[in-house]
Amino acid sequence: MVRCASYGGMLRAVAEDVWAYEKDLRMPFGYLPSRTTVVRRADGGLVIHSPLAFDDDAARAIDALGEVRALVAPSCLHHLSLRAATERWPRASVLGAPGLERKLAGLPFTPLPRSGVAPEIGDELNVRLVEGVPYITEHVFLHARSRTLIVTDLLFNVHEVRNFGMKVFLWLGGAWKKTAQDHVWRLLMRDRAAAARSLADVLAWDFERVVVAHGDIVEDDAKARLQKALAWIGPRAT
Repeated sequence: MVRCASYGGMLRAVAEDVWAYEKDLRMPFGYLPSRTTVVRRADGGLVIHSPLAFDDDAARAIDALGEVRALVAPSCLHHLSLRAATERWPRASVLGAPGLERKLAGLPFTPLPRSGVAPEIGDELNVRLVEGVPYITEHVFLHARSRTLIVTDLLFNVHEVRNFGMKVFLWLGGAWKKTAQDHVWRLLMRDRAAAARSLADVLAWDFERVVVAHGDIVEDDAKARLQKALAWIGPRAT
């Protein structure tokens, strides 16, 4: 594990060629535990998924793993530090969820595909858009070699926070001290059948862990816990 100077920041190994950078993200209700995922491709290049604000120590720790080739904003909610990341790694390809052009004026990026792979991030990361929730437009990723599913807000697994306000916020959303989906998804859902179809595709993937953007990584019975959290939508593993 490489500790970084920023509050709570650290870079730690999750699986083969997969690392996590973790720090608290300041929000109106307090500090939310958050995570960037770094994946090393077979050619040695790095993909940074959902970049947080990196200080110099964190950036050096990432650069020590390989050359950053791609930066990914996987949803319309996980983009806040993308512009700063492009300034740190100007040679990296930039990919984002369709719709982010309204929030990232002047920052060109390649839209993530609905499903399949994107040449800019390599064929080791499969992509699937969670359809039916256009405000979020979350894309989930599978690193097949390590059997690791990478999500942002699709699933929370938060068991510890720094302040009472964030605890209340998560409790009201049904995502405190359990593996769960925040109730905001129910409010923003526009096409439940489309969401169920795309999530059924995700559940058909072969994975043994879920790296979430907020909370503890899900290591035990990961697929069953994901399916249980999403049961209200209707997807089933195949």
